[in-house]
Amino acid sequence: MTGRKLMVLFPGRNYSCDKPLLYYAGRVFKKRGYEILPIEYNTTLTGDKDDIPRLIEESYAYAEKILDTVDFSAYDDVVFVSKSIGTAVAGRASKKYEARIRHIYLTPVAESLIYMERGTCIVVAGKEDKLLPGHRLKIFCAKEDIALKQFEEVGHSLEHYEDMSKTFAILMVIIRLYKEF
Repeated sequence: MTGRKLMVLFPGRNYSCDKPLLYYAGRVFKKRGYEILPIEYNTTLTGDKDDIPRLIEESYAYAEKILDTVDFSAYDDVVFVSKSIGTAVAGRASKKYEARIRHIYLTPVAESLIYMERGTCIVVAGKEDKLLPGHRLKIFCAKEDIALKQFEEVGHSLEHYEDMSKTFAILMVIIRLYKEF
């Protein structure tokens, strides 16, 4: 093996790779010697931004064109960090490419649950998430023995709108998680 490491970023529908959760993931993993591949499909999405299944399909089609050019066998370690609809795109991609891929799923959507496997991922979410309610995610992760980190008083954005210091504290916890993953 070559010792090469790759981290791929999969953004959400309104959350690009240069926003804090994904930006700092890239920074942390780059410092750890990973090649970083951000997949920015947000600008290619058309139509209704609330049609999650369609957005996933469009995003996957775009991501697949890029990922088809990657020789996953050239890497000793591959990590996918994904946000929102990107969690379904990343999960589906990991099944196609059949490489040993570890995942950090940030605020997953329901469509990504079928791809989550014990021992290959950690899930991070807000307990007040309306796209995938916190209690449903907690039950799923407990049943499947999947590591879950949930934050109080925040939803899908993982931001506390009333208290910015709480948002920064959440971001610091997630950055620490990146360093330990």
